[in-house]
Amino acid sequence: MHYPRVILPALIVALASISRAQSVGSSFCSPTNNSTGSAAILDASVGNGLGSNLHLEVTQGVPGEIGFFLVGSAASPGVLVSDGMLCLVGSGTSARFGYNTSGGSNSMGLFDSAGTLQNIAGTSTVGSGFDVPDSIPGSVPITIISGDTWHFQLWYRDTPSAPGSSNFTNGVSVTFPTVVTPTPIPGMVLIPPGTFDMGSNAAPGAPYLGDISTQPVHSVTISRSFWMGETEVTQAQFQAVMGTNPSSFPGPNRPVERVSWNGARAFCAALTAQELAAGNLLPGMEYRLPTEAEWEYACRAGSQTEFHFGTDLVCSDARFNFSYHSNSGCASNASTVVGSYPPNAFGLHDMHGNLWEWCLDTYDQYPGAAQTDPLVSGNSSYRIVRGGDSLNSSAHCRSAFRLSIPTFPARTVGFRVVLGAILVP
Repeated sequence: MHYPRVILPALIVALASISRAQSVGSSFCSPTNNSTGSAAILDASVGNGLGSNLHLEVTQGVPGEIGFFLVGSAASPGVLVSDGMLCLVGSGTSARFGYNTSGGSNSMGLFDSAGTLQNIAGTSTVGSGFDVPDSIPGSVPITIISGDTWHFQLWYRDTPSAPGSSNFTNGVSVTFPTVVTPTPIPGMVLIPPGTFDMGSNAAPGAPYLGDISTQPVHSVTISRSFWMGETEVTQAQFQAVMGTNPSSFPGPNRPVERVSWNGARAFCAALTAQELAAGNLLPGMEYRLPTEAEWEYACRAGSQTEFHFGTDLVCSDARFNFSYHSNSGCASNASTVVGSYPPNAFGLHDMHGNLWEWCLDTYDQYPGAAQTDPLVSGNSSYRIVRGGDSLNSSAHCRSAFRLSIPTFPARTVGFRVVLGAILVP
């Protein structure tokens, strides 16, 4: 049978979540007692997050002794090998894996004082693979395909019993689940995780009108992939989900405006319910507004200049009113059809100008320390907007420019949606 390869490297659950894991797999091979008077027991568990995140742990081993995990994918386990009843697989299809705690190239680990050994470096996810420093047939890592069954066991030494003797734990067979990827609505762009410098040290005065609201510049890590609308939500899209169109400048392909922050969130909630009912979303995911950090990260698309285009913004780059860089007006007094201007490196249109865009966050001064997935939450009648609009100057359209405004509707404010992890603003 053929199984599709499912690659979700950004959705691997960290080892810190193993305490919430559940035991999985069927056991085979009966272990014998070692010199402690107990049999070493192998347990396999899977984290509750997206992906399989297999974690192996052996208890009741011999403290201070070495051991290594073995993995094989034969159709049925139970093969004699020279070291004893391994019960895994035959020659040419098995491998040992998992680094020791000192990080060396040896694949052996060391039981702690309680007789416990974990595959600290070997946690594996569908589409990822096992760490296999001594692999047979030699591919590193061994790719896991959703739906496959793999067999695991641990070999360990027991010198107090008899110098040089070896032992095996029970074996565990694990069938990796078929991972279903979400199906985003049309027009969504996958944004990879990454780290960037958030904020700007632009000087006061033209052309950038910098101020302390974008300082200090600080490192921010976006740890999870997410999808983002390649354009602002259009009036046609809003009408299809909500049954109304509040916009002052009608046009099906113009961005919807005069939507409050709460109204934008209501659209996201309705879209989430619709896509869940259609089976297009995974548990733990929703359509929502972007965080302020996600917005700036997506806008910059790897750039660190004031605009994702570079240091200048001129009338042909975006829908806005006046360029300090060409010292000219752009004859813009209203938003225009989405996607009318070139996209950034992520494929996102209109991140500069057209309409301000709602974010989840309330306003707070930036910290100096590095952050991961920041969100400023709390009850507030003011929320962050980003990107500038058709009535603004180039300075207000900068990647780092931020504004806190009342959450009521305005004809210069719209929004774009993100598909990502559920967040509470």
